Amino acid sequence: MEEGYIRFTPSASSVVCFPLQELFQKVRSILNKLTPQMFNQLMKQVMDLTIDTEERLKGVVDLVFEKAIDEPSFSMVYGNMCSCLAMLKVPMADKPTSTVGFQKLLLNRCQKEFEKDKVNDDVLEKLRHQLEAATSASERERLEEDLEEAKDKAHRRSIGNIKFIGELFKLHMLSEAIMHDCVVKLFMNHSEESLERLCHLLTAIGKDLDLEKARPKMDHYFKYIEKTVKKRRGSSRIRFLLQDVIDLRLNNWVSRRADHGPKTIEQIHKEAKLEEQEEQRKVHQQLLSKQNKRQSFSCAFGVALTSE
Repeated sequence: MEEGYIRFTPSASSVVCFPLQELFQKVRSILNKLTPQMFNQLMKQVMDLTIDTEERLKGVVDLVFEKAIDEPSFSMVYGNMCSCLAMLKVPMADKPTSTVGFQKLLLNRCQKEFEKDKVNDDVLEKLRHQLEAATSASERERLEEDLEEAKDKAHRRSIGNIKFIGELFKLHMLSEAIMHDCVVKLFMNHSEESLERLCHLLTAIGKDLDLEKARPKMDHYFKYIEKTVKKRRGSSRIRFLLQDVIDLRLNNWVSRRADHGPKTIEQIHKEAKLEEQEEQRKVHQQLLSKQNKRQSFSCAFGVALTSE
């Protein structure tokens, strides 16, 4: 847990018991206000809530997880929140003599989302094939919009999950073995989406993985990364991201960008809004580019017909 944050334990006299949906609404309200500056005050409110059944605990885990991957700029704060709640355990619904904990439910949720990335890649590939096989302009336009929307949603969730996983590892809630397993799976997928996730993960945790005992593994990873860049595999954007990770390791994992410490909620919201606007701009440009290509083709086709 980050220095300055407190691991809270609720006192029996302070615990408040809300109905299920009211509990979830209270947690949502706390999550919407959570920042480094407000952390201890809001965590006190969380620890005063009654989370004593598996249904309540699962609901809270889902709310925290969804918020964390939806707002990756806050991943450090949500990670610290999870570290505070890590030891919270409740009786299992179908086996009251046993318990289930916040940490296990959270890690299962992260793993499920990580594995879903491969499913998302398959869904996107299926949409691409449908687009290639489309016979009418209206069908192509609909499928292009569906594809861009699906890509944007999958991209935001997968990057958010990767950044959150990185924070949980730095807080010792995930092991080095699990992280190496994630890295290998991202390499094996071979898609550009997976390579981008890999860059985000290594940027976040590379320094903590690149230890003497794991140096051979890290050297092996970077040989593959360097080969990918040299052979110009993938788009230029992905190659630039990979080169940034190579440069980061060469610089002993010290970023050349200045770190000005914890950001205020206004700064984080402003950066998140700018990132969202940039993503929307890219999607809009891609759609315009495809529409222009179709129009150019139609014009050329019309000219060819009139000249015959």
